[in-house]
Amino acid sequence: MEPLDNSVVKDSRVERFWRDFCSGIRLPVDTPYQAWYFGDGPALAHELVELVLHGPKRATAGLSAVNDELPMMKPQADGYSVVTEFDGTPRAVIRTTAVDRRPFRDVDAAFAWDEGEGDRTLADWRHGHRGFFTREMGAVGRTFDEGMLVDLERFELLYPFDAAMNPVDCGPRIVPACLPGGLAASAELQIAYYADRHGFGPVFGRERRTDIAQFLAEHDAARDGVWLLVDRGRVLGSIAIDCRGAVPELRWFIVEEALQGRGWGKRLMACAMDWCARRHPRVVLHTFSALTEARRLYEEFGFVRIGTESTYSGWGPTIVDQGFEWRRDARQSGTIRP
Repeated sequence: MEPLDNSVVKDSRVERFWRDFCSGIRLPVDTPYQAWYFGDGPALAHELVELVLHGPKRATAGLSAVNDELPMMKPQADGYSVVTEFDGTPRAVIRTTAVDRRPFRDVDAAFAWDEGEGDRTLADWRHGHRGFFTREMGAVGRTFDEGMLVDLERFELLYPFDAAMNPVDCGPRIVPACLPGGLAASAELQIAYYADRHGFGPVFGRERRTDIAQFLAEHDAARDGVWLLVDRGRVLGSIAIDCRGAVPELRWFIVEEALQGRGWGKRLMACAMDWCARRHPRVVLHTFSALTEARRLYEEFGFVRIGTESTYSGWGPTIVDQGFEWRRDARQSGTIRP
């Protein structure tokens, strides 16, 4: 007997769904992805994908022993998945943001909450998953015990785009994708903020819109990194790693004022820099001296000053431009705080 295989055939329905998603975020259509359903039957598969689309489910758990036997199901950090109904009808595209492996007995309340099922308590999570894993192991003549390792996968919903922009009972969310209209909305957020707080004039607004429009025209989601903070259809923050040049550049980092001081900036930075640590030895950024809080955060993540300061008055007030650099080898050597 073989373990439960939740993977589905990538038929014309799944492939068309995937192509439509890739087109919307400028991701090469040949990017690898998995296709699978939740649970072990039609009712559970439908219930859980509905919780992703219209509820708080942003995590899932599977027995490590099963995943190790089924590589097409094993969660991969940064990996994409088309989630379907039991019959293979595509419903959602998700992207894995973190994978942890630990014994069943050591799963904590935070993960149970993120999985978004039942009443979202750890007790309810244990009850439901103990039953599911017992059925799963029993079907292959094996016995489940609470010392068994479980793969704990966290993810974010990317498609349909309207659902991704409107998280239900789990927002705000950091979505790891350049959702249509997302960076353009971030540009307006930046223009309003810098006009109000730093007196930047209309030249800044025109340049910011043009700069982001050019990036979007050349954007390759397999190369560049974009993270949007979203809730209720609005973009509340952003950060991007622009990889069009010889050295990746951190750009367009902002959090709406109403959410500042609540840790969202640090979470956006963590998303971007963890991604960079897996891909790039070096990242640069430019800021100006008046942004003291942002500078402290950059330094906390390992950026150090490079080059000489320069002044610029093209946006209205005179600002002091500063360059910063992050190096992966410094992070790995332990000479900086992660």
